[in-house]
Amino acid sequence: MSVRLGWLIAGIAVLSACASVPAPELGSEPAAAVQGAAAPGLRVEGNRIFLVARVQGVATEALLDSGAEMTLVDAGFAAGAGLLAFGEEEVKGTGAGTESVQFAQGVTLEAAGKSLPGQMVAILDLTDISERVVGHPLTVILGRELFDAGIYALDVDAGRFEEVAPDAVPTSDPLPLSEANGIKQIGISVNGIPVQADFDLGNGSEVLLSQDFADRAGLLAPGTVLGTKQGGGIGGPVERTLVRVETLEVGGLVFRDITAAVSPQADGGAANIGVSVLRNFNLVIDFAGNRVWLEPRA
Repeated sequence: MSVRLGWLIAGIAVLSACASVPAPELGSEPAAAVQGAAAPGLRVEGNRIFLVARVQGVATEALLDSGAEMTLVDAGFAAGAGLLAFGEEEVKGTGAGTESVQFAQGVTLEAAGKSLPGQMVAILDLTDISERVVGHPLTVILGRELFDAGIYALDVDAGRFEEVAPDAVPTSDPLPLSEANGIKQIGISVNGIPVQADFDLGNGSEVLLSQDFADRAGLLAPGTVLGTKQGGGIGGPVERTLVRVETLEVGGLVFRDITAAVSPQADGGAANIGVSVLRNFNLVIDFAGNRVWLEPRA
């Protein structure tokens, strides 16, 4: 999925672009509302991660998205959960148009054994994203509030996502995380060119590159362009150019001969990596400490 909302009122920004490199597709099953208490386990569908969660005490299954600055709640689910919406803003996402968004305050989010009271969430109609991008009803996109509240170990293919005590993090040196426009970024290289990339676990398709970076890196030259593809999240579909990347280096691991999608929009980061890249590692993620450990899977 590819979802990004631009800056909102009072400097609030919401969701990031989601994209990634091709990876083995896991079995896909329709998602359903999850009953019972929130649990730390996760479910992987393709390159998307779903986590049992509660919003204001109402159980559901949320799409996990470390690139989302604020949790998004579908308008219908929000009404059923008793969230009191206020305000209204037109926001620009990674799609071609805009979307109307409202907000709710004092919301309690629960997931991965954590309870986060007093949160502000964004409320909008997720029908288009559900049908066009995810392929089934989506009620909640759980954002970085969860990641800001703890240190987490993530093994995508093992279905493990759990909190780690500060004194139990790996003894090896972590990679630094920086921040741009409210989104955590990690240093990578594309065809040997260093670039800061959005660290985006909501990412579910190709590695995403900006038009400017792709042009500077010579990725729009004849023989490198592979075609086009419909992408985009909030705001509807947008056409992106697919290009061949010879090497992508992340955390000391080199991926060869991959496909990346180039966004025609000027906003957003220079690059974005997601689940299809990050699932190749065992991760320990510490947003508050601006660091991440990436251990290549055996």
